[in-house]
Amino acid sequence: MFRKIILMFLLSVSSLHAFNFDAVVPFNGSSVPAGTFYQQLPFVQQDISLLVGFSAIVPGRKTEELDTDLKLGLRTELPLLGMSDIYFTFDNHGGVIREGHKNSDFYTKSLSLAKTWTYPFTDRMELGIQAVLGQALANGEYHIVVLPEIYPVLKLKINLF
Repeated sequence: MFRKIILMFLLSVSSLHAFNFDAVVPFNGSSVPAGTFYQQLPFVQQDISLLVGFSAIVPGRKTEELDTDLKLGLRTELPLLGMSDIYFTFDNHGGVIREGHKNSDFYTKSLSLAKTWTYPFTDRMELGIQAVLGQALANGEYHIVVLPEIYPVLKLKINLF
């Protein structure tokens, strides 16, 4: 009985979340990975989060192909910049149909450094802008672009359960 009372007390005092993450969605509608999710990993420093993003462009006609993009990286504290995103963007070879690429459907498109500035709108929603400060293209071009894009974003804090 004593254990049940302690358990009920702990459940009523603390908040439990089965899944807790942040999501950032741009308003620009470009073909870069649209949904970006940040997850704090256990047993890692508090200022490092895993970054995962994806998008899919569904064609309007039968002759066009579905296009997908992936984003993998880290959100971490950088000197002079503060909390910033460092990520790789992966793209597929000309759509989802395999065209002689035996090893993988995806190739590394770029390595990017981005910074997000947000203003709290509510306790779970923030509005702001995201700037890609630098991008090293790795899709056969091998050059660096400084400040390739700036776009408005919506940041949400999602707690499931």
